[in-house]
Amino acid sequence: MKRTHALLLVLAVATAAVAGTYAALRSSQLRANAAPKVSAVQIQRQNQALARAEAALRAQLKRKPPALPPLPRPASQPAGSAPAAPAPALAAAAAPRVTYVRAKPIVRIVHRHGGESGDHEGEGDGSTQLAAAGNGSHLDD
Repeated sequence: MKRTHALLLVLAVATAAVAGTYAALRSSQLRANAAPKVSAVQIQRQNQALARAEAALRAQLKRKPPALPPLPRPASQPAGSAPAAPAPALAAAAAPRVTYVRAKPIVRIVHRHGGESGDHEGEGDGSTQLAAAGNGSHLDD
């Protein structure tokens, strides 16, 4: 290696070292300046507010919730008679039935140039191919 190449390499490494040191010192100064300056009085106020909120939540947890109102009776039944069918069977009968119908495949006709010579047996003339797009289902569905 020539002396000029070695000198240029040493200068490049030295420049990188100086730039890295400068960046490290500057970022440590930014971190020191970024720390929030909050007084002890403000911290104490926030702690007291959090303690009050926590006490209120604990008091609400100890209290019983109010009683729920009674369920309304269906209009089709008289007030004194028993229901004709149990509630789960009534709910199951009222649920609509869902039927899934698979979508038909999308068929594209792709014209290909070439293959008109009839070299391929069983493929027709080779100029037109059917391609199914979508989920790869069969064309005869």
